[in-house]
Amino acid sequence: MKIDIYDFDKTIVPYDSAITFYKWCLVHYPKTILLMPAQFVWALLACLKIISLQKFKKYCFNFIGLINTEEAVKKFWDAHEKDVYPFIRKGNRKSDNKVVIISASPEFLIKEIASRLDIDYCLATKHDEKTGIIQEKICRKERKVEKLMELGLDAEVENVFSDNKKNDRPIFLLGKNCYLAKKGTLSEITIK
Repeated sequence: MKIDIYDFDKTIVPYDSAITFYKWCLVHYPKTILLMPAQFVWALLACLKIISLQKFKKYCFNFIGLINTEEAVKKFWDAHEKDVYPFIRKGNRKSDNKVVIISASPEFLIKEIASRLDIDYCLATKHDEKTGIIQEKICRKERKVEKLMELGLDAEVENVFSDNKKNDRPIFLLGKNCYLAKKGTLSEITIK
């Protein structure tokens, strides 16, 4: 079996979906604003490298406890599905291979749009859907390869698509063909 791997944020959509979802929730679920002061402090501590990105992300989605996550995610993608770049849509893809999305964004957010796009596998960072608390190491850099290996697929990686050569080098190294995604345009690249 052959597979194609796609990063999600700034590859399939033009933004960081987690940040966009957070802002959308602030507007559509005003009670989430109550947590902003604490989130601001955590963000500041992370920027100053007093706490790790992992620790920051452990708590930054705690607003999930104040909303109906499933309903919010569906409504969010109802409003934002139009932002998905055409190249990932069935019929526009580079191949007919099985498709894997691997993202650092929350799985509860990505799996809905992956389903709508008829994606075969969605690998992202697991969060508790009731509390928003992160449940594992963030799915980025080498962790993306680990998550792919955990699937146990006997597959050859034919194409890899990402917006970030540095952070996604581990998954690029798996691919026969590598594509850099910038604003919906794909350029073939060589990874050494």
